[in-house]
Amino acid sequence: MRYLSTRLPAGVMVILVAYCLRDLPLAGFTRALAPPLALTVTVGLHLWRHNALLSILGGTAVQVAIASALQTH
Repeated sequence: MRYLSTRLPAGVMVILVAYCLRDLPLAGFTRALAPPLALTVTVGLHLWRHNALLSILGGTAVQVAIASALQTH
């Protein structure tokens, strides 16, 4: 149980990242840029502040901002 409690959170995050990036459109460079950029912001915020809520909100905000900017053009 101790082994699972230390390894399971990282495994779940790897599965979630793979799930989120599985439908990444490779045809358009600008459209494919949003998810990896949001992921980079999320990881960067988490490494900097060690705050899961801040990381999730920051990454989501970047994703929404880029997606809405791409839809207006």
